[in-house]
Amino acid sequence: MEVSLNPLHFIGQKGWVVPDPRSATNSEGLIALSWDLKPELYNRCYPKGIFPWFEQEGVVFWFSPSERSITPTEKVKISKSMRPLINSRKWRFSVNTAFEKVIEKCSQVPRPGQVGTWITDKFATNFKCMHMLGMAHSFEVWEEDELIGGTFGVMTGGILVGESMFHTKTNASKFAYIGMCQYLYRNGVEYVDNQLPTKHLNSLGACNLERSTFLKVLQEHADQKERVILESLQQTVLPL
Repeated sequence: MEVSLNPLHFIGQKGWVVPDPRSATNSEGLIALSWDLKPELYNRCYPKGIFPWFEQEGVVFWFSPSERSITPTEKVKISKSMRPLINSRKWRFSVNTAFEKVIEKCSQVPRPGQVGTWITDKFATNFKCMHMLGMAHSFEVWEEDELIGGTFGVMTGGILVGESMFHTKTNASKFAYIGMCQYLYRNGVEYVDNQLPTKHLNSLGACNLERSTFLKVLQEHADQKERVILESLQQTVLPL
């Protein structure tokens, strides 16, 4: 593993400082460790492009990858296969009406390359706290009264940092993502930070940026802008 001369940072302790994401300590982008997860850590690290990826033996691992996935909300892609589903109005979309249920469903989805879920009790508790503070938001898909898909993220200035998504019916997570981008664009949010690139996200309009380019976008929209407040939206149909 390629390692730089910079020591790994330990954050969350008294007098801690946010590390420079350009000095990530290995090729995977690992930059810091912490014992705790709390809103303060997100408030300070997310505007600098640093996020917690997983917890292991009580230690949280924070990353700033060399490549980042980001979606311009105005340019979210709606494939030909999704249009009939949207036009049928069979599924409905909502915002912040079932946050805890979305967290629970997402926690049941294993992350590729990891054993089990990354949303441990520590992560879930922190996300629920941030939701109460107006920092974290959920986007839900319903078939009648059944929650069949959803996603959630953390508002960082004028950018939403996407955390996870789930579906119990084919394409329900795509439906949630499209609805989320439409809702965000309508509320003045120009980008979704997807954290890590995937083919699935690219098919929805995401593009991949080098860390330095991503940090410039992030600084413009997150570090120098007040957090956008997202209100609840009861079930409605797409497009918004």
